[in-house]
Order: sequence, then structure tokens, then C-alpha cells
Amino acid sequence: MLKTVIVDDDFRDRDILKQLLERYCPDEVEVAGSASNVAEAFLLIAEKKPGLVFLDIELGSESGFDLLKKFTQYPFRVIFATAHDQYAIQAIKFNALDYLLKPIEIAELVNAVQKVKESGHLSLDAELKNLVENLAHPHHKSNRVAIPVSNGYKMISVESILFCEAKKEYTYIHCRDQPTICSSVNLGEYEMLLANYSFCRVHHSFLVNKEHVKQYNKGEGGELLLENNMTIPVSRRKKQEVLEWLKVA
Repeated sequence: MLKTVIVDDDFRDRDILKQLLERYCPDEVEVAGSASNVAEAFLLIAEKKPGLVFLDIELGSESGFDLLKKFTQYPFRVIFATAHDQYAIQAIKFNALDYLLKPIEIAELVNAVQKVKESGHLSLDAELKNLVENLAHPHHKSNRVAIPVSNGYKMISVESILFCEAKKEYTYIHCRDQPTICSSVNLGEYEMLLANYSFCRVHHSFLVNKEHVKQYNKGEGGELLLENNMTIPVSRRKKQEVLEWLKVA
């Protein structure tokens, strides 16, 4: 049984989640307690030492992220819960962490709990630390993004990415200082994940980091010359957008 704590500022949401867990995950989790704010949650987690925390994003005047900042180590798994905070979802997905949208769907809840159970006793220490760091320095090019690979996730800095290339159902992440990474996540997903950084979808198959562009060469659509002397085609319909993107300081 996985000792579990629920952190949510809405009593009804706490009660509903507790009932769902007791009904649909009775052999997987044991709800050891719940809290409605950051201070209560910090003390509860320190006391109960749970293996899993269901963490609401919005906790009154504070947030679930404020709670995470109070810890230096994370010997527990976290499943976030949120109603609509797109910025929070983006940050969570950026670090390959689990989340549930409210109102919580039973199937999604069961799948999330099962995923935690299958991960064994592995914590998300590195991922949660990275999330807190990214939130402290939003959109900083040294932030790291989680890239799904065959045996888990590879954390790489945004600034190291030269470009992302779509090939069939895969995305190839070309980096400045390490081998190319093959990911099963499609290019559109990376376009959304990196939207707040200096990336542009210059072609149906290419997402480019402006930090590594040396020059633009004219043509029907033109092409970008990167610092490693590779050239990336620019589609004709994207040409004007790319030129505007290159002008932005």
C-alpha cells in the first residue's frame, strides 16, 4: 500500500478524491491525511512521510509550487491536480511530471496511480528540483527540459538544442554538445513545450533555436545556416514569420 497525502484548498475536492481513491484504488493507496494550505501540508508530509502526494496547483494565496520550494529533497512521488492553469500545466509537462485535470476522470486517476506503483520506490527528486528551478527562472535558456526516450527521460538544457526534426512519428533532437536524441513525442508537442523560448517552427519538419542561427540565406523560402554549418530549409509560407522572428532582439 502506498501511503498517500492529499493537498487541496477545496474541501469538496479533497473529499471526492479521497472517495475515488478508496473506491477505485483500494489495494494501491492508503490516504494518510489531507491538508488545505502550504503550512498544513508541509507539517503533514513531514509527519506522515508519504510515498505519494496529490497536489493541487492553486492553494488559496499560495500554490503547490510554493509547497515544493520548502523541501530540499523529494522522497515522494507527486501527481498534480489543476482546473485550468495552462502555465502550470506547461511547466509540469516540461519536466515530464504527472498531472490530472479537474474534474478528475476515474480512468485517468487509476492510470496515474498505477504508473506510480509501477515506478517502485523511485522518487522524482531530480525532476521536482528542476521544476522548482525552472519556475524560479522562467524561460531562462539554461532551464532543462525532459525528453522522453526508450528507457525513461533525458534532461537537457534548452540552450543546448540546435533544432528539432520530425521524421515520421518521431522527433530527433539535435544538440550542440551531445548525440542526437530520438523521441516518440511529435514535433508539435515540442513546439508547444518550447513556445516561451527562442524557437520557431520554420518548416513542417523543423523547429529551430534562434540562439544557434548564424544567418538567413535568401530563396523561395530561404534557409537558415546554423553555427555548426548545417542548413535548415524555411518553407515558403513560413518565410515572413521567420524573418520577423529573426529581427526580434
